[in-house]
Amino acid sequence: MKTKKTSIYDIARVLGVSTSTVSRALQDNPAISAEVRDRVRKTAREMGYQPNMFAVNLQRGSTRTIGVVVPVVSRNFFSMAIDGIEQVASEAGYDVLIYQSKNDAEREARILNDLQRGRADGVIASVASCGGDYACYRALEPYGMPLVLFDRHVEGLAAGTVLLDDRRGAFETVEHLIGQGFRRIYHYAGAQQTSIWRNRRQGYEEAMRAHGIKVPPQWIVGGQTTEEGGAEAMERLIAADDLPEAIFFAGDFAALGAYKVLRKHGLRVPDDMALAGFANEPFCDLIAPRFTSVDQSGYEMGGLAAKMLLDRLGGAPYADIVIPPRLIVRESSLKKR
Repeated sequence: MKTKKTSIYDIARVLGVSTSTVSRALQDNPAISAEVRDRVRKTAREMGYQPNMFAVNLQRGSTRTIGVVVPVVSRNFFSMAIDGIEQVASEAGYDVLIYQSKNDAEREARILNDLQRGRADGVIASVASCGGDYACYRALEPYGMPLVLFDRHVEGLAAGTVLLDDRRGAFETVEHLIGQGFRRIYHYAGAQQTSIWRNRRQGYEEAMRAHGIKVPPQWIVGGQTTEEGGAEAMERLIAADDLPEAIFFAGDFAALGAYKVLRKHGLRVPDDMALAGFANEPFCDLIAPRFTSVDQSGYEMGGLAAKMLLDRLGGAPYADIVIPPRLIVRESSLKKR
């Protein structure tokens, strides 16, 4: 049977005083006599009273809590970023509330509305990829609630940012493929309303132009950066007998889906087609051949975002931090000579 928690109402009833007297006595308010304060504290101990720290912190004007909003926690990048955020927050005496938007605008708005009502001192977020005006984030500013965005940028939003140089990461990946001797290189692009997918497509196009390779529209294939999305796109390419020499994927999961379809059809990577992705998911180093990918520095990014938010809570201005990419070349993109 669940035991009922002792409240200040229970203590007040036992002592025959008001709840406000108990509350102020427990906060060591000098307006309450020392004798009454001692009696209240003694009774609270005897009754096993545990204060609601969330309510106490709200009264003090601080919850010592940071709200973290991510699209999903199942992706390695976001779990590593959360780990980095929690490490820095914990060292500063802060707790972390983690929310998943599931890339759903309505769900994201509900989360931000909840945080806005005083559940956190500030917000660290990677915005949903569904697009929109992100009004739920803009609504934080009038309340003076600090906001730091990581991984994804929203133009015109009053916030600090910690981002990977996605454009540069894509450029270096495509340049590596060209350096291997590939020229007919396709790009599997994510939804273009989200900054990271736009920047990765831009890096692809810039690298191709820099090497004098014209990109026909059909060389850029759009879709969800999921295993299912990559698999469907590869099935369409095989059915149309329109296979490139190599594909640069905006995300590793889409590359994994395409890889499985290639194997199903008896095609080999990289002999029949080279593949390269983005995110450096753990499976990139486990499958054969191992996947070439760009590491996103999730732990570092999360730690920097948490530090920036804590600095902002201390009165420091926002900053914009850009982390350089790290291309990890593995067998999936190496042309056999």
